[in-house]
Amino acid sequence: MEPIGSIESLCPECLGKIDGIKYVEDGKVYIKKECPEHGSFTTLICEDVDHYRQMEECFDVNRSRARASLTDIQKGCPFDCGLCPSHKQDTCLAVVEVTDRCDMGCSYCFASSSMDKSLDPDMDTIRFMFETVKKCQNKPTCIQISGGEPTLRDDLEEIIRMGKEVGIDHIELNTNGRRIASDQDYFDRIASAGLDAIYLGFDGVSDDIYMQRTGKKLFDIKAEVINRCEKAGIGVVLVPLVAKNYNLHEVGKIIEFAGSRVPAVRGVHFQPVFYSGRAPSVREGRITILELLREIENQTGGQLKVENFTPSLMPHAHCGATCLAVIDNGGFLPLTNISLGAIRSASDVANKTKKSIMGRWKGSEKDTPAVQKEDTNKASCADLIVKGSCCEKPLTQLTVKGSCCEKPIEDVIPKKNRLESGWADFIEKSMNSYLTISTMAFQDVWSYERDRVENCCIHVVTRDGRFVPFCNYNMTDCDGRFLYRNAV
Repeated sequence: MEPIGSIESLCPECLGKIDGIKYVEDGKVYIKKECPEHGSFTTLICEDVDHYRQMEECFDVNRSRARASLTDIQKGCPFDCGLCPSHKQDTCLAVVEVTDRCDMGCSYCFASSSMDKSLDPDMDTIRFMFETVKKCQNKPTCIQISGGEPTLRDDLEEIIRMGKEVGIDHIELNTNGRRIASDQDYFDRIASAGLDAIYLGFDGVSDDIYMQRTGKKLFDIKAEVINRCEKAGIGVVLVPLVAKNYNLHEVGKIIEFAGSRVPAVRGVHFQPVFYSGRAPSVREGRITILELLREIENQTGGQLKVENFTPSLMPHAHCGATCLAVIDNGGFLPLTNISLGAIRSASDVANKTKKSIMGRWKGSEKDTPAVQKEDTNKASCADLIVKGSCCEKPLTQLTVKGSCCEKPIEDVIPKKNRLESGWADFIEKSMNSYLTISTMAFQDVWSYERDRVENCCIHVVTRDGRFVPFCNYNMTDCDGRFLYRNAV
């Protein structure tokens, strides 16, 4: 056993603060921690220490703190969330939960949703949450309306419209899609109210998958949501929960399906299962980022390789990974590679993530003035591929900046990989026919590292006007008792 670092973590039994170590054994990276009362806990976090370190070497961002702290430091992280002064990162995406209700009853549900309507926040509370985002988040302001299942609210149209009136720049909807697919009038109303994007739960391309988790056949419903969004000009990101004993064998088919529905579908955002809230007691479904990337490489026949995934536009090297790919004759041409080193930018990570959210999920023709005023002097090729209007420079003039060199994008994308019809067509494809494939490794009580949470930029807005990092908000002990949810 070779120790490679120390961590501050939590006990899965009592949620008490405990210390731990990261160590390497047989080339794999583990976390081991010990509670004086409940014993030791060991969790695998990466199968290959070389890849683990390479992701760290490729990660290079500047940081911008939140505009203001909302709570004081009393007990120490993670018990003073609000955000407290020790938090190192601004909010890139604020999650506003408008209901605890859900009509699915999924076997995996980090929110442990029910059907209790009495728990829904009223309109005044939701307005207060929007105003908190407007006051505390640096521009541009991006929110995700979530739950539960937000479309169970008949007044969702008014909620979206109110968000726009408050001054929220970008509003996306996290949904299972059932009401959108069955009620055209309802969808038309929320779309016209100012909805910018759909974040669609999408666990597979066969009904067998959905039957396992929900007991319902849902694939045709998911496809219909995409059809309606395509007609309305609203971008969709497919969001599969991934677990070994569930749908890992379909990740390649999910990507293939997404590619066939570009440009209506802008991305696939895989979420490896994390054991918070309601989940099977046996944690055999757990999967690491590297395991997922290896499956993607295998199931796409090597079109998308592990090396094409670089650290996400997130505040920590091990929070996620992203690949940008051009769709060409039904295949994938990846534009990112970890060997190029870190893509540097003058903008901070939270701001860069906001740009990615707004550009990836809605057409660049709908950019807000606030985004257009952002500093773009050093935009990267990834910026331009993700959002066409973020930079004045032609694609051919951009450079990718690594840790030791600068490379023109024409060198990054070799001629043999460009479209047969020419460089101009390649640029057009890069701007209009691309797919973002990403993964986010949310933490549970077994994998928890304080350093990652202190740098988190995805925050849940509480009803009393605080911001809580997503992983902290949904953290539960091994019996499903929440650290923050249901308590704020």
